[in-house]
Amino acid sequence: MRPLLPLLWLASLLPAVAHAQSFLPPEPYGGMEAVRWMLDQEMVFPAEALAAGAEGEVGIAFDVLSDGTTARMRVTRALRPDCDAEALRLVRLIRWRPATTSGTPLDTDHSIAIPFSAKRYRKLHAKTPACERPPFTAPADASGKLHTDRGMDTLAVPLVQGGLRGLPAYLSANLHYPQEAYRRDIQGKVSIEFVVETSGNLSNVRALAFLGAGCDDEAMRLVRSICWMPAVDDGQRVRSIMKLDIQFRLDPSKRP
Repeated sequence: MRPLLPLLWLASLLPAVAHAQSFLPPEPYGGMEAVRWMLDQEMVFPAEALAAGAEGEVGIAFDVLSDGTTARMRVTRALRPDCDAEALRLVRLIRWRPATTSGTPLDTDHSIAIPFSAKRYRKLHAKTPACERPPFTAPADASGKLHTDRGMDTLAVPLVQGGLRGLPAYLSANLHYPQEAYRRDIQGKVSIEFVVETSGNLSNVRALAFLGAGCDDEAMRLVRSICWMPAVDDGQRVRSIMKLDIQFRLDPSKRP
């Protein structure tokens, strides 16, 4: 009868293991790659911290609720007050997929570290030219509310020739067809969703429809190459959700 106890113990353990395996933690839209890219674009390094050569991380904890919203955001590892405030602002811009258990969304606590490096910030912004935008004439909405393309005073506008109407021509002219997709005769579209922040920078960039063979990465590159003017609603610059379909079409006369 001795083998019975280990078997019973194993049987009682299996449900817990299965439960643990079915849990998926919260994930930012576009993954951590999208978060890192957004931080590079959107971070406003506090002037005094930059002059002091600040280096370190700010730890932020919060709850990701079952609908993807966040609550109880707080600093758990401080660096300096001005960096802590900027870290909180940045984390509030991130959109989240909630945690799930067996596919069911649930509330859960989460945390993220926001790095501050004066040395890296200077180097990044020295070699990466900022977008040349006309001066903003409207104040920024500080509520963090996300807007869709309906009911706003003006939509977000890409700073390409022709604006929104000229966007298809810009995408077509600047698309670099991936060699692997060309070789395999892969065609179709990649749908990219993103948020145009009140600064005109992009955040939460993610693919909604995929092609593979390098097309998804090329679509991301194209979207990130475009400078934007933010949307305006009720006289304020607002955050707005945008979607672009990047078409991959081979010239029939040049197909492999």
